[in-house]
Amino acid sequence: MNHLDLNVSGMIFDLDGTLIDSMPAWQNIGSAFLKKHDINPPDDLNVIIKTMSFAESARYFIEVYGVKMTEEQVGDQINDMIRENYAKHISLKPFVKESLDQFLNQGIKMAILTATHKSLTELVLDRYGLLDHFEFILTSGMAGLPKSQPEIYHLAIEKLELPAQQIAIFEDALYCIQAARKTGCQLVGVFDESSKEDWEAIKNSSNCTIISFKELLG
Repeated sequence: MNHLDLNVSGMIFDLDGTLIDSMPAWQNIGSAFLKKHDINPPDDLNVIIKTMSFAESARYFIEVYGVKMTEEQVGDQINDMIRENYAKHISLKPFVKESLDQFLNQGIKMAILTATHKSLTELVLDRYGLLDHFEFILTSGMAGLPKSQPEIYHLAIEKLELPAQQIAIFEDALYCIQAARKTGCQLVGVFDESSKEDWEAIKNSSNCTIISFKELLG
């Protein structure tokens, strides 16, 4: 399938690394959090927590490192540490606004499915005037599911109220694409620096891939 021929009525977008250039901001947040609590993080911490939801990584910090907080407190503290980036610094990836404007004008129903907290998601989308482009925002925290589970994608599809075959899911991470494959939706792999090592596997696991949203403008 040529990626310029996305003939769909609905689209479900990941946020970080797909619509916004935020992966560097998250890169060392786990290590920064542990250091804040006088704990020396292991070198491979990013790899360990990469596919975890907020709740799972909070549980990991509590159980493995003995952080004396509840899961909710850990999540709140990490959100606070990164909030300013979402409020002021993180930018959209090139041609995202133009593409989303175009899809809205075409009457395509759009939604966000993200592991990021809803308040942070709203902050960055609102800053770019995109919040009202989406039918809803569904987060891992709201669903109680990580994005490594196909169930969270099924939930988003139900909420969008369209047949799976009429929906395209946009993701930049291989583990998310693999989870979403079980839905019957069209999968669009989006290039991001943070997952470039997986790019060949992403190409093989997606219906189509884009390096830039410019490819979707018509």
